[in-house]
Amino acid sequence: MKVVLLDSKDVGGEILNTELIEDYPGFESVTGAELARKMADHAIKFGLKIETYKSVQEVRSEGDHKIVTLVDGTELSAYAVLVTVGGEPTKLGVVGEKEYHGRGVSYCAVCDGAFFKGADLAVIGGGDSAFQEGLFLTRFAKKLYVVHRRNEFRAQAILQDRLLKMDKVEPITPAEVTEIGGNGDVKWIDIDRDGKTERVKVEGVFVFIGFKPVGRHLFKEHIEHDKNGYLITDQYMRTSIPGVYAAGDTRAQLAKQITTAVGDATTAVLHAERYIEELKDLERAFPSEPKDVVAQTVSKAELQVFAPGDLVLKEGEVADRFYMIIKGEAEATQRGPDGSQIVINRFGPGDYFGEVGLLNDAPRLATVRAKTSLEVMALDRETFAGLMKSSQATEDEVRRVAAGRTRAASPR
Repeated sequence: MKVVLLDSKDVGGEILNTELIEDYPGFESVTGAELARKMADHAIKFGLKIETYKSVQEVRSEGDHKIVTLVDGTELSAYAVLVTVGGEPTKLGVVGEKEYHGRGVSYCAVCDGAFFKGADLAVIGGGDSAFQEGLFLTRFAKKLYVVHRRNEFRAQAILQDRLLKMDKVEPITPAEVTEIGGNGDVKWIDIDRDGKTERVKVEGVFVFIGFKPVGRHLFKEHIEHDKNGYLITDQYMRTSIPGVYAAGDTRAQLAKQITTAVGDATTAVLHAERYIEELKDLERAFPSEPKDVVAQTVSKAELQVFAPGDLVLKEGEVADRFYMIIKGEAEATQRGPDGSQIVINRFGPGDYFGEVGLLNDAPRLATVRAKTSLEVMALDRETFAGLMKSSQATEDEVRRVAAGRTRAASPR
């Protein structure tokens, strides 16, 4: 499959803003830039096309495709899109923050720390990011204040131990920054502690109080998200839009780590490949179906896998699924007068079965077993009904096939 990675900046995302990474398996200690480069080189070796400094303006659905519009007006068309855009730092929202952004206020220590050699600095925040960035800033700072609104820090114990034991580091808790000021460049911050306002002289303020996901803003149509804006996915990383997947910091999850992001992406890519295969299979089987309906149908399908000899459906049972074979072969049998099983049909890739019972609201007429290793796309009753209603030509064809199979079935 042809795959292109679109990045608004350089390859690596948030890990480029992290000086040292010590929780990625296989690397006891590695810089963010080095890990990003290794990942990119590895992906390029296997054929990935990377386009840097290509910002995406909007993603919209057209039939079974997603149209990705770039800021420069270029449009790309794809069957599936994997969103890994992460987000942007949460702002303090205090007086002076916006005015001094780039003149002493920063959200990236790795990017800007070297400009503050020998200066008194403040890190605002109490989580892992604040402490990781704070450790980096100790290379340059004469004095480093760590300001947090709670008594207890949330960062890992090892990070707290490393940073807070340094003589040049002073925690200020519980306290909140109320204003950032200076004379063209940052010279001080006002903090509220115990109901009193204190002024702390600093020349740089590094803010790490949270992260705001931006993925949902890329889509023209509504995409499901939680109250904080994180995209909601299922266990396959599917979003509410067929063919759109999300991985990493942009989706709702427990941990925001490189390891979890890589795991998310692995799951998403494997399912996206399956989604595209199923999409094409369904379009070949039902060419009259509207493309958007096919995409919606495939997004609701359940992939089921059977070993040779496994039972898929049983004669006499209630019909609740429609099946299309993706890979492998299956065999349909019916109980004969003497109780033996008589083969009445064989199915291969692209064939479907299970429609008779659903159309007639009747028990299964036959038993179907996997003849080889078998992968099928299963549609529940509601999804199958929607497929039939969306195209008269599709319904007529499926009913024609069902009628022929009913006539061919041996009498009880």
